[in-house]
Formats: sequence, structure tokens, C-alpha cells
Amino acid sequence: MAKTGKKARTSPMSLSNDLAKLFEKETRLEMQRSGIKLSYKQLLHPLCAKDGVNQLDLVNLTGLKAPTVSITLRSMETDGLVTRKNDEKDSRIMRVYITEKGRETDKKIRAVISKTEKLFHSALTPEEKEQLATLLYKIKQGLGNTAVSAEEEPAE
Repeated sequence: MAKTGKKARTSPMSLSNDLAKLFEKETRLEMQRSGIKLSYKQLLHPLCAKDGVNQLDLVNLTGLKAPTVSITLRSMETDGLVTRKNDEKDSRIMRVYITEKGRETDKKIRAVISKTEKLFHSALTPEEKEQLATLLYKIKQGLGNTAVSAEEEPAE
């Protein structure tokens, strides 16, 4: 294929993938600067919304693998972000509770994400941000019936 002298445009999905990687990298770096482990984000958000869940509930809420949840919870407990206690009615069930330090860490994570979002949106007008959100939502809805979406329900 002959070069036309014009820079080839990258596909929208490739750009979306690149932006997701850049967003994750910027978020990770900012969290490291704040002394927060990135892996905590995936468990703190659901725990803030639904405290006292068991480990299997967290696996189902987050879509993470059970060993990942177990290892992350152990680290979070060591760092004082969560406590684990046996269920009062069934001692075989271990409940996970977020501590005040865990709630504060979640607030810091949300602030980092908000800061990163503002950085990424800084080049857009409010109308462009709305258009982008509408288009991305439309793509997400279009994937609603695929095997990938059924397999990986996103955690809110």
C-alpha cells in the first residue's frame, strides 16, 4: 500500500483501548504517590456499598477470582482497611467489614479517579464530553448480548 503523506487514523476502538491503558497508568501512578495499592480499589468500592459481605459475595460482586480476593483481603486486613469476623449465625462464613481507615482510603481513591478523569476531559468542551459519553454508552449497550459481557459483569 502506497503512503499518501497523510497520517493514518487509528481506529476508534484502538484509541479507546489506548486511552483506557493511559487512564489506568495515570491512576496507578497517582495512587502510588498517595501510598495506595491499586488492587484495593476493586474491593473497597463494593465494601463501602455493601459492608459485611462474605468472600464469595465479593468474588461475585467484583468478577475477580477467589484467590485474588483472598490475597487482597489478607493484605487489606494487615493494612487495617478491613476486618474479618465469623458470621453470628453460621461460624463457617467469614464476613468482611470495612474499617474507618478503609473508608478514608476509598475516598482517596475516588479523589484520584476524579482528578484523572478531569485531566482526561480537560481537552473537551462540555458538549464534547456529553457526546463522548453518549457514544461510549451506545457501544457498551451494543455489547450487552455478547459472550464477553455475560462473562464479565462490571462492578459499579
